[in-house]
Amino acid sequence: MIPVWLFAAYLLVQYAVHERSRFDQDARQTARQVSLVVEGELANLQTTLNGLSKSPALANGDLETFRGEALSLVEGTDRIIVLRDLGRNQLLNTGIGHGEVLPPVEPMPAGDLEKLRASGIFVSDVFASKDSKNYRIAVAIRVPAPTGEDLVLSISIPTARIRDVLMPAVLEGWTVGVGDRHGSYVARSRSHQEMSGKPGLPEYLEKIVGRSGSFTSRNFEGTTLLAGYYRSSYSDWFYTANVPLSEVQAPLWRSLAAICGIGLLALLVSIALGYVVGKRFTGATTDLAARAEALGQGRAVEPMSTTVAEFGAIAQALVDAERAIAERRYELETVLETVPAAVWFTYDPQALQVIRNRFAAELMGLPTDARKSFGAPDLVINTVAVKDGHTVSRQDRPLSRAMRGELTDNEEFAYTLPSGVERFLLSSARPIRSPGGSIIGAVQISLDITDRRRGEEHRKLLVNELNHRVKNTLSVVQAIASQTIRNATTLPEAGRVLSDRLISLAKAHDILTQKNWSGADLHDLVTASIKPHAPIERFQISGGKVWLPPNVALSCALALHELTTNAIKYGALSNANGRVSLCWKLVGQKQQRQLELEWRETGGPTVGPVERKGFGTQLLERIFDSDSAGRVVLTFERSGLVCLFQVNLSEPNEAEAHFPGSET
Repeated sequence: MIPVWLFAAYLLVQYAVHERSRFDQDARQTARQVSLVVEGELANLQTTLNGLSKSPALANGDLETFRGEALSLVEGTDRIIVLRDLGRNQLLNTGIGHGEVLPPVEPMPAGDLEKLRASGIFVSDVFASKDSKNYRIAVAIRVPAPTGEDLVLSISIPTARIRDVLMPAVLEGWTVGVGDRHGSYVARSRSHQEMSGKPGLPEYLEKIVGRSGSFTSRNFEGTTLLAGYYRSSYSDWFYTANVPLSEVQAPLWRSLAAICGIGLLALLVSIALGYVVGKRFTGATTDLAARAEALGQGRAVEPMSTTVAEFGAIAQALVDAERAIAERRYELETVLETVPAAVWFTYDPQALQVIRNRFAAELMGLPTDARKSFGAPDLVINTVAVKDGHTVSRQDRPLSRAMRGELTDNEEFAYTLPSGVERFLLSSARPIRSPGGSIIGAVQISLDITDRRRGEEHRKLLVNELNHRVKNTLSVVQAIASQTIRNATTLPEAGRVLSDRLISLAKAHDILTQKNWSGADLHDLVTASIKPHAPIERFQISGGKVWLPPNVALSCALALHELTTNAIKYGALSNANGRVSLCWKLVGQKQQRQLELEWRETGGPTVGPVERKGFGTQLLERIFDSDSAGRVVLTFERSGLVCLFQVNLSEPNEAEAHFPGSET
């Protein structure tokens, strides 16, 4: 609307300028027309004088005859013809009765006299008649006298005659005035009687400059007028045509009112249309802003139906952007939820608010089924971090350091969780920077190396244990070899016996190796020790599940080997009818548990008194290092050998762990 209003204002100004110019032109034209009418009347008076001046009576000096001629010209009119010299004397005056004394008159001013001499004609200013009741003007010409100096012949008429002459040329609503050379009113189309002979307003007269023009000024009533004027070179009078400025401006104000009315109506229509369009526009803008906010908050962006094509295009772009972002987000979340690494994000300067992936939550012992969705920040949990044996404050941990712009690569930390669980993490951290380079967040990625660290510690323990066991085994082998050779009668016998004993020891090693040297099942150990030497059917084996520590298992394997080989040589297994009963049980509670294992031979040769203890007997009696580890009691009954093992299981028995439901 602003350009329309500006254009309307421009048109209004142009119209006002045009109307003012037109009225100025009309005023000057009217003044010019009035001057032509009045000047025509004055020219008629001059013609009358010129005709009268050619009278023979005047040329012959016959004033009586000349007077009669003059009276005949003015008879029945208000004209007065005067004949005078250039001084103060009147020679003839038709306005004074015959025989009356002609009074002296004022001498002609030098300027008027000079003009009369130069042009031969003179139009007077307005002057009062002899009765001072009305004002008259006169037209005078110079005529030669019969003798002596030239005379002045003039004819005067009332100013009302001038008013009557100019009235037909006055436009409706206009006021026309005629002024003499000194600014006094000669005639006026309005208030003639009151204004004739009176001087005009000085401020009005000051603006009549030059031959023609226009101006605005106040009149006697205080009304502002638009005046056009024309000054005649014939009479040197000025003619003015006046119209109230309000009438000049009236069309302008009417046009202004019309334009304002139309503009107001157009404004109201525009406001109504603007409201309708704006409501749709703002509604579409609100919907578009809501979708942009949803995009920024990671929510779904719905398609938008709008009549504003540009907004529809932007809304569709937001929908496409949301889909693309969602796809990338799902990909990233899937990667972060799948990768076996703990990931933390933070945008908190203190690094107290973090975003975790699933692996990080599980690593910290948080319930993954109840935790917030990925992308939602949560408070960190209180943990104790140790690096190189020193406790590390939260401000010096990788994520906090990354928020300060530091880089962290592959640093190992031991974290103790509130539950008491210890985790070993290999951590790296980097700051997240904005396009401008400022730090807006940080990310930390940690690998759980707890199993690796524990595996390394376990391997160290195993190596130490293996080293210890190898030394012990070598000591046992050395002792077995030494005693076997010492008690053997022949070298081949020593080799055979030594080989059998080493094989039994190897079988026990195989069982322990299968269990990572954590121990062995007693039943498996018994079976492995017997089968290589004798049919298992000749043995009656009974007993619950018992888990033997590695050292006890080796000792029991050697003992069972010796008992089996001894039974084959000398005892129940040396004939076809003998049998061996092998049974065991656990007695005591927890740390005081004791294994009682009985080896009883029956059906073999009758056993007599033992005169000499061989290596096997010595080995059985010394199979355990001390009384605290256990003891072996050998009884040589006539029906067969009875061997009772009483083994202290100082470590907790693991039978329940390895064999649920086993007897104790």
